Amino acid sequence: MNVLAFAAHPDDVEEMCFGTLMKYRDKGANIFIALSTSGNIGSNHHASKAEISAIREKEQLEAAKFYDAKVKFLRFDDEELHDTPETRNAFLNAIRWANPDVILTHSPKDTSTDHAMTSKLITEVLLIVGAKLVETEEKPIAKTPSVFFWDIPGGFCFEPEIYVDISGYIEEKIQAIRCHQSQLSWMENFLSDDYLESMRLQSRFRGYQIGCKYAEGFIAYRIQGFVADYRLLP
Repeated sequence: MNVLAFAAHPDDVEEMCFGTLMKYRDKGANIFIALSTSGNIGSNHHASKAEISAIREKEQLEAAKFYDAKVKFLRFDDEELHDTPETRNAFLNAIRWANPDVILTHSPKDTSTDHAMTSKLITEVLLIVGAKLVETEEKPIAKTPSVFFWDIPGGFCFEPEIYVDISGYIEEKIQAIRCHQSQLSWMENFLSDDYLESMRLQSRFRGYQIGCKYAEGFIAYRIQGFVADYRLLP
């Protein structure tokens, strides 16, 4: 099985679906990560967008070692992700690159503009992943991936339909988030609570909702021909 975690920024994957990806990895799945932006404005401590981008990509590659994941950086500008022919082609190409059975990504209701646009672009190119007349660098695929939207940071306006018990992975999840040191520093500018603790609390709350210690929550994407198969979650 191939699993693609498709996020807007470095650190999004580790925050929202780390434990789920680890369970997939332990079941023998191949893990792929695609990032639509490199988070190149997410710091006030560096001189340029290029410098921030290089740092954040390096941090993502370090975190990806937890899952032995392959990583693709689309490198659109942070906070400037829009629905254009260029972005659609890049998203389609990234999905074909991973040839996924499952795609995990942001909720379309996420109030982060990059998060919501990443979700929109994934779902809107999904119907043409196998279209031979829509050319990308990667060849069309024959699969119909199941798409699941992960939680929203803070859990705001998100009611999971299904949960994955990640109780055995929570300490590794915190370690993986620590790989993103530049983002941890950035988040200190506008969070009143400890960022790592807030991630732990959200996982704890989702676990409380289903009677386990820690969990991650998801909602299935449904459209004719691409109704997500819940049985594919670990």
